[in-house]
This record gives sequence, structure tokens and C-alpha cells, in this order.
Amino acid sequence: MDIIGLGTVAMDVILQVDALPHEDGFALIKDKQYLEGGSASNVIVQASRLGAKCGFISQIGDDEVGNAIKSGLDKENIETSTLIIKKNGTSLHTTIVVGENGKKFILLNMGDTFLSFDKKDVDINFIKSGKIFYTDLLPREASIFALSEANNAGLKTVFNLQIGLPLMEQFGVKKEDILNALTNVDVFAPCRESFTQLIGTEDYLEGIKSFMQNYNGILLLTLGSEGSVATDGKQIVKVPARKVEAKDTTGAGDSYIGAFMFAFFVKQMGLKQAMEFSTAAASITCKGIGARTSPGLKQVEEVLQG
Repeated sequence: MDIIGLGTVAMDVILQVDALPHEDGFALIKDKQYLEGGSASNVIVQASRLGAKCGFISQIGDDEVGNAIKSGLDKENIETSTLIIKKNGTSLHTTIVVGENGKKFILLNMGDTFLSFDKKDVDINFIKSGKIFYTDLLPREASIFALSEANNAGLKTVFNLQIGLPLMEQFGVKKEDILNALTNVDVFAPCRESFTQLIGTEDYLEGIKSFMQNYNGILLLTLGSEGSVATDGKQIVKVPARKVEAKDTTGAGDSYIGAFMFAFFVKQMGLKQAMEFSTAAASITCKGIGARTSPGLKQVEEVLQG
């Protein structure tokens, strides 16, 4: 394996109805679709599409959603032999009810499988079969344990923080957990929102200088439409976003990190070149609808060649 991922995996169940119902009302379901998602699994899917050999660790239920999640990962050539399937379990998913003119409401079902995935269930030997370990630090106990074990085994480690600290706390991960985990992290990749909350200032350039006084790895900060900035403690590299007619930015950050791991660690590109490669991949993802519209290697190379 090149990359082993442990983190969020989910499914969007989209119900198209004739009209959104009022209180005590009814709606006729016209169509039902499954769209795979979950930030960590999106990242691993992108890396796999580019050519990395990937595996994924998590826990799902044996319900219809769980079956669709596993099937989706299998189709992407991702090793799922250590994916735990809980009997009579309910997999993490959202139900999105879409009515007239695209109006919708969203129901989040956390289920009883994802957050209950425990560190005793982590297959350490499977992790050690890889070269790179990736996590979004969810669920807390399993991710923190696996991250430490991966670092001790000599794997390169990547921690992607793509949601804000208040939501992380709702999932049981505190600020101190994040800071403590960084001692085992080679590449820390927060989004702008989570980074500013972590450092306590909106000035991310000043924040980078302050943050790097206590961190020895690579800090890779994604800035949405402003691009990305990174530092290895010696240099600060900034790469602008590519201008595209975006249809949906969902999953662009996941595509970026998946592409970066492939470019920087697997293909051994330099920091700036890897960032440019990742920016191209993310720009392609923005042209499609949904989180899994990330590109293959040929598509990225065509964009880079102009």
C-alpha cells in the first residue's frame, strides 16, 4: 500500500419528491440516489484515481447505506478488507429531500457505527503495510491511536483538519487533542476556518509564523478561492487557485489533499510543484456536481500542460 486512510466515511441519500411537504403533509418520492461522501474517504478516492495504491479503515453498518459505501470504495480499487461491518448497524449518512426548484432540507443520521469505532478495532499491521497514513482525526480514539502507531512505525503521516473546531468538539475532539496529535504529524493541512480558530487570529500569515515556532512538520493551509499556502519552516510557498467556472466546490479540499499526498510523497515532487499539481486536481473537481468528481492522472496532466 502507498496510502492508508482512517477517518470519515458517509453517504448522501438524495430523495427527489414532487413537493416539500408541510407539517403533517405527504410527498411522493420520484427518485432515490446514493452519492458517496465523507471527507477522509473522498481524499483516499482521489489518491487512488491518480494511481496510488490505497486502503481505508473505518466502521460501517450492514445496512443498505453501508453496502453502498463499501461497494463505492471497492469500485475505486481501494482495499477494504479491514473495513469493519457492524451487524444490524446504521451507517453515517445524510438524507437530502429535494423538492420543487431545488428547495431542500437535510437530515443528518450519525448512526451507531462510525463514532463507536474503537482503537482496539484498528488493524495496526494493515497500517504498517503502507508508506503514508492519513486521517481527519475522526473518530477520536481510533484516529489518535492509529496516528501514533503509524508515526512510530516510520510512516509519513498527514492530518487534514477540514471542519471548524466547534464541530470537532461536538464529535469529541478538543483543541488540545489536535495540538497533541501534531507531535505525530509530518503534514498538517487545515482549512482557513479551522486554522484561524486554532491560532486565534484572522491574519493567517502572522499565524503561520507563530504556529511554526512549535511545529516541525509541513503546514499546508488551504484558502478556498485564494489558493493555498505552505511552509516547511524554511520557505513559504503560495499557489493561487485556478480560475474555473465552478459548478460545485464540494470535495475540492479533499481532492487537493489526496492529490498532494500522491504528488509529494508517492511521486516525490517538490513542495511548490506538488501544490500546483493539487490545485489543478481541485479545479477539475469544482467543475462537477458532488464530492466524488475528482480527476484521474491524465486529466490533471492535461490541465497542467495548458
